[in-house]
Amino acid sequence: MIFVVIAFSESSVKAQNNAMSDYWDGVDFSDTALISSKAMADKLVSYFYSFTDGDEQRFDSLSIAGLGVALEKAKVNMRMYEYILEFALNGYSAMGRDRVTDYLLNYPQLAEGEISMEEGLRLDSITEPFQKVRVGSIAPDYNGVTIYGKHYCLYESRAKHFIVVFWSTDCEYCHDFLVQIRKHLDLKSDFELVTFALAENEDDVNKAVEKMRLPGYHFYDDLRWESKAFLDYHITSTPTVFVLDENKNIICKPYDWQELRYWLKKMFY
Repeated sequence: MIFVVIAFSESSVKAQNNAMSDYWDGVDFSDTALISSKAMADKLVSYFYSFTDGDEQRFDSLSIAGLGVALEKAKVNMRMYEYILEFALNGYSAMGRDRVTDYLLNYPQLAEGEISMEEGLRLDSITEPFQKVRVGSIAPDYNGVTIYGKHYCLYESRAKHFIVVFWSTDCEYCHDFLVQIRKHLDLKSDFELVTFALAENEDDVNKAVEKMRLPGYHFYDDLRWESKAFLDYHITSTPTVFVLDENKNIICKPYDWQELRYWLKKMFY
């Protein structure tokens, strides 16, 4: 295996940080009218994209640096700080960027005693759903009846590992991900597959599961995004995948099949 080490000069890092700061020139972070506005959302997306585009090796570190600059400026208005924090948590969590998400969950740029108790409680309410499903935490339990009428309880299962997948029947990428899992993982001995589907109806889920020839336990709920599993696991996009160990600890949240394969190779092979 070949490792490539890239060194960056102090001047280039300083120039990059200056560029990140200059991006926000003319933006009044104390203006509450900007909060949740389309203009601010578009500017945030453009900001993060401009510093990470095409540089996968440094995606997390560049994202963290950019977030640090934006959140430092947002401190003048805690409502703006909260908005940017939640906006970024939703985005980076959906992308499976655990390193960036963990950074955000530590309330960057805020020192102890810098905010009021009320502000701290508001921040806690924003981050609580993400804290529950971060790597290292115990996955929420699920107890229900599969699309085939079989009762299943996650906490009662004695499988070695679990692959928990939230997917959609009209998402081709979700289907590809699930097929890769079926083809390359031992879903009878090493892993137990548990899926939760978004669909127009249960019949669509049945057809998709049969077409993909998926073993395991598959669930559908008419409440869709508002179903208990989707809410408990704070699902904002599909596919979202969790790998659990035998104690139901979340040990990986792969963004795609390549990331899952890399993690599996590193851990088991």
